[in-house]
Amino acid sequence: MDFRGTLEILGRRFVERECRWAVIGGVAMGFYGVPRATVDVDVLLDGSFAPQLDEMLADLGYSLVYRWEESSHFVPTRPDRCPLDVLHARRAHSLAMLARADHMQLAADSIHVPVVQVEDLIGLKVQALVNDPDRRRGELVDIRALLEAAAERRAGLDRARVEEYFALFNEQDELAELSRGVERAFA
Repeated sequence: MDFRGTLEILGRRFVERECRWAVIGGVAMGFYGVPRATVDVDVLLDGSFAPQLDEMLADLGYSLVYRWEESSHFVPTRPDRCPLDVLHARRAHSLAMLARADHMQLAADSIHVPVVQVEDLIGLKVQALVNDPDRRRGELVDIRALLEAAAERRAGLDRARVEEYFALFNEQDELAELSRGVERAFA
C-alpha cells in the first residue's frame, strides 16, 4: 500500500472536481506528530459529492463496497492503493472542519493536502468513541496522544472548540481526565 501515492491521486482528483476534502483518522494523526498504525486512508469530503464518488474514484483504482448517508467505503482494485473510507460532511460542524483544514506538505518533494485541525480530529474521535463503544478505549488513547503532542509543541489548541465536542456527546468528564497534565496544549 502506498499512502503517499493514494493521497496524491485523491488530492489531484478532488481539486479537479473542486471538491472540498481533508485527511482525517490515523493518517491525519501522523501529520501532528502522533504516528499510528493504520491500513486505510480516511477522508472527510463535502457530502454533496457523495453521489459522484463511484465515478470519481473508479479510474483511480477504487470500487465501492458500502455506502450509507454518513460515509462511503472503498476497496482498492490496484495493489498500490490503500483502502479508503470517506465521511460525508453535511452538517455545520463537519463543514466547518473542511473550511478550517490546514494544507500540509505530504513529503518534501510532494503536494500539500488538507488535514483537519487537531481540535477537529479530536472531535471526530469523540464521535467515534460514542458511536462504537468497542472503539472507546483506542479513541481515548489517540485523543490523549494528540493532546500530549500538542502540549509538547505548545500548540495552543482552541480549548473551547475541544470542550464543545466533548459536550456535544456528554463526555465532559472524559475531557477533564484526558487533559490532566497537558494544559500546555491549550491556548
